[in-house]
Amino acid sequence: MKLRRKAAPAPAADPVTAPAPASGAGAPVPGVVEEFTRRLVKGWVSVPADASPTRVSLHLGRLEVTATYATDDGALAGWRPAGAPAQDSPPKGPAGIRRPADGRRNSRQQVRTFAFKIPGIWRFVGKDTRITVRVDGRPLPIAGHGMFLTPPKNGEHNVQQLRALFAEGHVLNQFGMVSLSKKLDVAWQGKVMDLYTRTRDVVRDEFGHDVFFVYGTLLGAVREGGYIAHDPDFDAAFVSRHRTGPEAAAELAEVALKLVEAGLDVECRATTLHLFDPDLPGHRIDLFHTYFDEDGLLRFPFGVAGSSQVHERDWHGCTEIDFPGGRGLVPVNAEQLVEHLYGADWRRPKPGFNWNFDRTDSAPEAVVPVPLRTKVYWANFYSRNSYSSGSTFFEFVEARDDTPATVIDIGCGDGRDACAFAAAGRTVLGLDQSPVGIEHATARAAQLGLADRVRFEVCDVADVDDLGRALDLAADGDRGPVMFYLRFFLHAIPEEVQDRLLAAIDTHARPGDCFAAEFRTDRDETTSHVHTKHFRRFQNAAAFSATLAGLGFTIVHEEEGTGLSPYQGEDPVLYRVVAHR
Repeated sequence: MKLRRKAAPAPAADPVTAPAPASGAGAPVPGVVEEFTRRLVKGWVSVPADASPTRVSLHLGRLEVTATYATDDGALAGWRPAGAPAQDSPPKGPAGIRRPADGRRNSRQQVRTFAFKIPGIWRFVGKDTRITVRVDGRPLPIAGHGMFLTPPKNGEHNVQQLRALFAEGHVLNQFGMVSLSKKLDVAWQGKVMDLYTRTRDVVRDEFGHDVFFVYGTLLGAVREGGYIAHDPDFDAAFVSRHRTGPEAAAELAEVALKLVEAGLDVECRATTLHLFDPDLPGHRIDLFHTYFDEDGLLRFPFGVAGSSQVHERDWHGCTEIDFPGGRGLVPVNAEQLVEHLYGADWRRPKPGFNWNFDRTDSAPEAVVPVPLRTKVYWANFYSRNSYSSGSTFFEFVEARDDTPATVIDIGCGDGRDACAFAAAGRTVLGLDQSPVGIEHATARAAQLGLADRVRFEVCDVADVDDLGRALDLAADGDRGPVMFYLRFFLHAIPEEVQDRLLAAIDTHARPGDCFAAEFRTDRDETTSHVHTKHFRRFQNAAAFSATLAGLGFTIVHEEEGTGLSPYQGEDPVLYRVVAHR
């Protein structure tokens, strides 16, 4: 959205849309709003180092929408520690509030920076609404706009309606959306606490770990005795039993799989689990992993915004407290941990707090690697999705006269096509890395009375030995030709895993064996997808065809295009190939 540029005329007299007169004494505080977009406001002020906390507020006319405290630039300059990765979702636009190359922040005083997220305000403003950012009641200049900014068009509501919502207990939350204060949202409190309790019970019973409040939920518990009004998240964590980042990350994935088994809807991100009740998909809690490293220091893979340290000797376990909606655990050294997470000024509310800017440290070595995240993803997917018939690719392959009597379904998932081949009279071995998928596949085969024709094995194709063992199962004894069948699998694995898989097939394939695959090509990369969270690697069809020929396979059928497997309004661009050794 292009925002109209304005100079700085005298404010209008309209009591709703005109800015309030300056109330601060003395000269204006030096500073500027460096960026003002539909999503984010960022800027800085310059004050003496010993000045009292600098309160910065955002106004729609006379209505104060939100306020925060500007933070010492050393803690809010948009930098990340050396080696720290981008977090789960890289921020859109600039990564942080950078010091401009022309040095316009040069100051003999202390530079303090601030930020607001604001996507929710635009529904309530009109073309005559003057939006200002103020310090001590005085507007700060907005780069490219002057002393105030006006929107280019009217929203569907107005400032008076927003004022009424605020009077009823709504706030501009941490994500910049207008929502009911979490202090007042009793229904939400009860639902997230129920989800927390379910998670706490599983992690305690299966792993022996306490699941305690962390981040904003812990900050609210310590500072305010409940939820923070503008914080829409519910955050919990456990301390891993492991001492290294990779081991702690692997344990988080193990926890995720147990929570899937317990019936929760789980999304595994790089540094946290997003947990949902399938019956209440609009409510979520986040579960983080942390661990004491080999030096005895508590590490948070997601990161911290403080400069203090928490040593193992400081940790005295958790204690249970009453909390709105139920009961929960907090660390015994809760205030020390909050300071570690948020810095020494944690007692001052900062609705504009933003991890992309405030983070001072993280533990990148403990990020959950993509293969483990993918394993959790498919376990969760198979626990929530099932199909009653074979795929269109199965129908195509089954109708061919050259399809062998034995099929090895690699990446069989929940056994959809493996069972379809068995029902058609073929002998099938289904392989998949997901224990949940294999469990569902085995149950499906038993239910359909196909257990004598199809068997399933948990197999990680990234593990050459494991894959070789599984393929050897199909080679036991005298057998006729087999088909290596891979539907929607090659675009779901990294290139190096595909290379190892093809090498293993090359080793095990005998004259007369077949290869059949269907996958998304690079022409599908820019199309819309139903399942947006699938890992997908789009590859070139012609290049794959050449690779297959180089392995000694003769292509007997290949095609690339749409219309091969339409699904819920999606018609992907696929490559379909059948080849003989």
